[in-house]
Amino acid sequence: MIGAELCELQTYLGAARHRALIWITGARDESHRLAAGLAAGFPPSTTGAVVSDISCAYSEITRLPSQTTQLLGRTLGWAVYDAFAGFNPNSFAQIAGTVAAGGWLILITPSKTDWISYDDPEYHKLRVEPWTAGMLTPRYLARLVRLLEGDRSVVRLGNGALALPNWVHADSAIEPVQTRPPFMSPDQERVAGVLTGSIAKRRCAYVLSADRGRGKSAAIGLALAAMACGRPLRVLITAPSKSALSAVFERIESATGALQWNGEFAQVGELEIVYLTPAEACQRLPSADLLVVDEAAAIATPLLKKLSGHYGRLIFATTQHGYEGNGRGFTLRFLDELKRLVPSVEELQMSTPVRWAEGDPLEQVVTRMLQLDAESEEPVVRGQIPLVVECLDRDRLVVDESLLRRLFGLLILAHYRTTPGDLRVMLDSPNLQIYVLRRGDELIGCALIAQEGPISEELARGVWEGHRRPTGHLLPQALIAHEGEICVAPWRGWRILRIAVHPAVQQQGMGSYLLRMIVEKAQDASVDYLGASFGATDALLGYWRRSGFLPVRVGDQEDPVSGCHSTLVLNPLSAQCRAWFSGMRARYAKRLRYRLNGTLSSLSIELLPSLFSELSLARLNNDDTSRLVGFARHKRSLESTLLEMDLLLLATVASWPDLGLASEDQALLVDRVWRQRDASEVKHPQGRNAQLERLRHLTARLLDALAD
Repeated sequence: MIGAELCELQTYLGAARHRALIWITGARDESHRLAAGLAAGFPPSTTGAVVSDISCAYSEITRLPSQTTQLLGRTLGWAVYDAFAGFNPNSFAQIAGTVAAGGWLILITPSKTDWISYDDPEYHKLRVEPWTAGMLTPRYLARLVRLLEGDRSVVRLGNGALALPNWVHADSAIEPVQTRPPFMSPDQERVAGVLTGSIAKRRCAYVLSADRGRGKSAAIGLALAAMACGRPLRVLITAPSKSALSAVFERIESATGALQWNGEFAQVGELEIVYLTPAEACQRLPSADLLVVDEAAAIATPLLKKLSGHYGRLIFATTQHGYEGNGRGFTLRFLDELKRLVPSVEELQMSTPVRWAEGDPLEQVVTRMLQLDAESEEPVVRGQIPLVVECLDRDRLVVDESLLRRLFGLLILAHYRTTPGDLRVMLDSPNLQIYVLRRGDELIGCALIAQEGPISEELARGVWEGHRRPTGHLLPQALIAHEGEICVAPWRGWRILRIAVHPAVQQQGMGSYLLRMIVEKAQDASVDYLGASFGATDALLGYWRRSGFLPVRVGDQEDPVSGCHSTLVLNPLSAQCRAWFSGMRARYAKRLRYRLNGTLSSLSIELLPSLFSELSLARLNNDDTSRLVGFARHKRSLESTLLEMDLLLLATVASWPDLGLASEDQALLVDRVWRQRDASEVKHPQGRNAQLERLRHLTARLLDALAD
């Protein structure tokens, strides 16, 4: 009987061009047997996939939850997500997006009560010493069970019983959307036409937003193929990963033939494509007739701004509610910046699904489960209602979906890399606190704080020696492992993971007020230090510095998407931490200075004044000054004065912006003195003699500043 009813449901899905979620609960082996029966109901040519950590004979494709990115760009008739292998929200969202119209996404879990208490493998990623996985509170899974039990669009199968969904008796006679090949929707045809016209303009920008499954990447591919018809076209295309562009490349190839790739270059006919990561694109800025940025919401605003200022024709595409980043937050953060750079900015929306029909049950339930459409309500100023900062009880978020939605929506607006997985971190991480800033019932801002330290003496020694890496405790681990500061091990720290204020009330001191209140609460709790880790920009370093947080480490690696180096900042609170801090900062500055010619050779020079700020790094004695005067006002060589120039740069670097030194002059000083680059490697000014004269002038100017 159950088999017949499931066949009827599948027939409905095919006719309606919909997809649905089947939730199978119970013993793992039996659940996979039921899933195999469902998969067998599809034609033999149908491709399916299983996400699990065990082998499944009924599927040729099996991936671990950590490997679902390998399936992006594929179209599956059905998919199984085995939550016995762990429920990872990001991978669940990814596999859901691959299921085609008429298909099932099958979720296999323990029984409802057992799932909440199940030792989910994801807990081993979330736990932080000294917590064990079994000590974590299962808030996220409790919330999922509550949502799935109450969602009538979900097909529920367990203990031999089938619960039919509310759409089973709906009218399946849905009129198909009329399209003209090669387009899959009128939306796609309209957008591709608009984008194709961009090549006739000298300066323009388009911002294309759509939910997943609307065919926006395909529209870009079709437009590029049309632009290159009968004329040469060179396109720079960037995205967080090359795999995210598979739909763009597929549509180009369907219209023009196979792309011939040679490393980062591809060509077919008159169309030439250059693919670079966002950071590489900003560094190299290759010539191009057009710049295309896909999944722009997952890319840092400073990089997008730099690219926008360099290229004349711009296309930005972003998923409105996705696991790569959120398009709504992207629009708020970047659109105003773009309009200041480009006089003609056109926003394009695509709403019609192309891979399934409107009202798709699977899309709706996945959106609810993962809060993909979470938005925070705009605060309304009401008289003199006081601001309140309080620590939120996370158990409340499990049952208060409205509050959770507003809170997560606020984080999405504030940070370009907020993903569905962050929701599970927010609910389940054992060392996490959530502070909210509210006025009455209105949510104004929030901060996520991880409690870190103390670390046992034995563990700290293992970290210092380089053979232990415990889960969590990012700040003390970084200080011990990379900076050798083992004395921090017994101290208690709070790391601010995220801090957010609603865009409608930003630039009013709300974020600084929230941070001050957190400092007070940390002091009341006898915390030794507060800290944060983020991709360094001059604006962010300035924000944290104004609140008493100063840099203590700059990471070696440049993020390929943001182009930024990870930076740790600390605010010492206890007496013992403050006594240590000044000496530690001096050691940090020396390491930073020497790494500029090595692992930090690509570090942006505009960051140096902030990274060296509030440090007394060098004092010039009379001999030093005399030699520098000999270089600045006479004919002493640069090589004979390098040691004194090093001292001069250390003594003045923090004040370069206040002295009005142009960015080209700062680059000249750093490249020739600190990075020891040859004159031929420095662009401005060109030529050894011109650089030498400019260096003499700058040296005199810096000496005058020190004398004032």
